[in-house]
Amino acid sequence: MVIEVREALFADAEGILQVLNPIIETGLYSAMKTPLTLAEQRAFLAGFTKRGVFIVAADGETLVGLQSIEPAPGRSADPEIGEISTFVRLGSHRRGIGRALHAQTLLGAKARGYRTLIATIRADNPRALAYYRSLGFVKTARWDEGDSSVVRTEIQVSTETT
Repeated sequence: MVIEVREALFADAEGILQVLNPIIETGLYSAMKTPLTLAEQRAFLAGFTKRGVFIVAADGETLVGLQSIEPAPGRSADPEIGEISTFVRLGSHRRGIGRALHAQTLLGAKARGYRTLIATIRADNPRALAYYRSLGFVKTARWDEGDSSVVRTEIQVSTETT
């Protein structure tokens, strides 16, 4: 498997749904409850914030992962805080896709001036919790939300160049 990591394009809408909707449908790995339509995904991509970062991973013509950063909801007064989301196609875990996405996403985060990234993860999703922890994210909060508990993790974005 040769993974290409690149910025998401409007033309990726259908491929994004092929990654995202099966995850939503499991009811296990995302706080999202309702699968998205193609029109909804296209509208999201068309209106995606210029402060955002949206990266996809492809294996040939097939999207196998996506990661995005948007200004953190409720924290619009602080443009240095972004919320990160990661989705890897079911059955494609443990192949380095998340790390490849994160390396590229982090470059975009630095370029857009983010200093802190937060990830809000279902507490019953040990795979995602371990993934973010392996990247250096630290648990900062936990609360109940509807029928599940949620964990917030954070990482400081280094502004140093390598």
